Amino acid sequence: MQDQTHSARDGEDTPVEGILPPGPEATEEERLQSLLDEAEREKAQFKALAQRAQADLINYRKRADEERQELAGSAGAQVILRVLPVLDDLQRALAHAAAEEPGAQNGWLEGFQLIERKLHGIFAAEGLERIEAEGGFFNPFEHEVVGQFDVIGRREGEILEVTRQGYRMNGRVIRPAQVVVQSGQIAAETQPNPQESDPGKEE
Repeated sequence: MQDQTHSARDGEDTPVEGILPPGPEATEEERLQSLLDEAEREKAQFKALAQRAQADLINYRKRADEERQELAGSAGAQVILRVLPVLDDLQRALAHAAAEEPGAQNGWLEGFQLIERKLHGIFAAEGLERIEAEGGFFNPFEHEVVGQFDVIGRREGEILEVTRQGYRMNGRVIRPAQVVVQSGQIAAETQPNPQESDPGKEE
């Protein structure tokens, strides 16, 4: 009797980890189906792990590309910022020459104008664009106030003059425009006094 019990135990299949062993009445087909189900579950787990690893790799590559682009853009912006004062001087010289001899054209003036156009072309190719400030209103994100004046007929915050051009590079301000704005003092002083405007009001 003991030998029969021992023999029966030796003949039992070893349970697969994570699967409830089939009962004694299970057929060979059921046991195989149980093994197949466990294999499918493991396959789904490995697939999910692989997808997560692939997504992490894609995100890492994106971050690395963004960091490289940001570094390159920053280096380019620093170089352009060093060259912009030269463009400022060139533009001032051209404006001074045009003011002294309006409509005059000569070789050296045309040469400097050509240099200015080429510089603008190079900067535009690098994503640089001028901030439009003339005739607008003060924007603290794009403008820097260097002076305030009171001009009759102008509204508070209106830009009266641009003393230095500002620029964006790839949508980011790298140098704000320096501007002179309407202070609004005249507008405040010309506002009617409520007490004076109401003749029916008693003192």
